[in-house]
Amino acid sequence: MTPDFEPVAPDEFLIRCVWRDYYDPAVPVPVLARAFLPRKDETDGISVFRLACVSTAEDVLAVFAADKRDGYALALLPFAVLIGMGLTVTPASISTVAGHAVIQEMNVDRCKADKKWCDGIRQQLAVLASMNVIRLPN
Repeated sequence: MTPDFEPVAPDEFLIRCVWRDYYDPAVPVPVLARAFLPRKDETDGISVFRLACVSTAEDVLAVFAADKRDGYALALLPFAVLIGMGLTVTPASISTVAGHAVIQEMNVDRCKADKKWCDGIRQQLAVLASMNVIRLPN
């Protein structure tokens, strides 16, 4: 496994945890763009996890309370595609799960200041995530 403090490599995959309310299998793009909206406290960017830093993708669910874990879908995002979108992913270690990182440009301040740009990127990320869902929510 890759140490989570090392820079993210272009050939890595990132995992985005998508709450069940932001996943709708009845629509053409099941991961909704809302899944990529930064929370008010995400001033450094939205959270992702590096697949190369965990044994299995499901390991990242340990960041959530046990009774919430089944409610999450997991989607893979190829970092090379994010680079092509002009996005930066930076390691941001946390104590509960290895491989935590943030997509820096997708932070609450930038999205407030440039809503049109943020909405466009969120839609692109939703399409990308929808093509790579590896775990469905219950």
